[in-house]
Amino acid sequence: MSEDCLKLNVFTKNVTARLPVMVYIHGGANVLGSGHSLYEAGPQYLLDHDVVLVAFNYRLGALGFLSTRTLEYPGNYGYLDQVLALQWVRDHIANFGGDPQSVTIFGMSAGSMAVSLHMASPLSKGLFHRAILMSGSATNHYDIDNLYWTRKLAREVSCPQYDPVDMVECLREISWKTIVNKCAEWEPYSFVNMKWNYEVDGHFLPQHPSQIFAEGKFNKVPMIVGFARNELDFSVQVHENNTRLLHDLLVSFDLYAPEIFLYKPESSDVPPEQLKSRRIWNFYMSPEATEINSTNLFIFGQIFSDAILGHGIHRLVTLSHNDTPVYYYRTDYIGGRSLYPDHLGLSQGVGHADDLQYVMPGLWYGTQMAKDDVDIFMVKRLTQLWTTFATTGKPIADDVEEWSPVGATNSPILYNGKTAKMGKWPYTEYYQLWDDMFPIEMKNASGRQLPI
Repeated sequence: MSEDCLKLNVFTKNVTARLPVMVYIHGGANVLGSGHSLYEAGPQYLLDHDVVLVAFNYRLGALGFLSTRTLEYPGNYGYLDQVLALQWVRDHIANFGGDPQSVTIFGMSAGSMAVSLHMASPLSKGLFHRAILMSGSATNHYDIDNLYWTRKLAREVSCPQYDPVDMVECLREISWKTIVNKCAEWEPYSFVNMKWNYEVDGHFLPQHPSQIFAEGKFNKVPMIVGFARNELDFSVQVHENNTRLLHDLLVSFDLYAPEIFLYKPESSDVPPEQLKSRRIWNFYMSPEATEINSTNLFIFGQIFSDAILGHGIHRLVTLSHNDTPVYYYRTDYIGGRSLYPDHLGLSQGVGHADDLQYVMPGLWYGTQMAKDDVDIFMVKRLTQLWTTFATTGKPIADDVEEWSPVGATNSPILYNGKTAKMGKWPYTEYYQLWDDMFPIEMKNASGRQLPI
């Protein structure tokens, strides 16, 4: 978590070759995570194939995303770190057996959101040629207020709050450990969210990413985009016995909803029945629900899945598939190392980040799988799909039927279970609710019709 974190790792097996390069951007809600080979980004599975793997760290939390929304301190420092890493790959990867003209960026969660931002950023143009997005996209409704969190941090460490120079000069005198620990205190309920995020700064990001994709102004490279079947459905179960909090969430849902689902609070003159919080509650929980308890906590978790991740991913696929090949997938396979076990220790679904374990080993999932592990077939399948895509732009695996990209007249998706099958898009009625509540605000009169 130190600010002195700009380290980059290269894994290669032939420094004289010219192999496709895969660059991993780690996740962690922009406040934690690592590109370290032991923690999250082990090279063992991917280097069974003919690729070079690069993983790196970038500044996190306030250290990477503090913003005064002024010319002095506009923000996006963590994303600019990532651009610098991609520039390093372009300039130097040939010395490690990598092909700078065949670079695939891929990420998980916040790292996947970062991939979508590089697709939207003019600074990243030409630095990569394909993209894989695992459970995250910046094309969502988030109400991002880095300035609020910057001032909150300044106030809580007794620094000036309003003059940008005074505030930042004071914060620079505070130790990074104090800053990290102070910001960690802002997560009392452990709900999954993102407090620190991108800024539309006119430099790294000229417009909101949804506008950029809707207007077709993004870096048009082939994409694999997907999510896990249950994402955050189980993330709230840690509160199953916290009856006071669950009761307060029930009776005060209108007050909690903007904060935990990351949208701007509505004005007081909005009729109660038209509040977004009421629409969300009635759609998922039903007007008759009188409790949040063990029987419907899973449904409550589905709101987090759709609000924080699912809808933004769906919107990215919808906005981009007419301009570039998009291969859409959902991970359905329940492996033996699920991060979301039930009370008996048995896997109950496919939660957020469960599929990353089949691409790269790391401490989250235990040791590297043995060759006779019952889940090793999924390692072989996913690494084949990812590396053939990184090599040719089309994902192919021995045990997967032809994976078709999303077309203008059809909407295929690969359901990656024990067997892999093509089907129709899931959860569209859920995402329609979020589309209706949070339409894309087009700032430029481009005359371009939004894809559907």
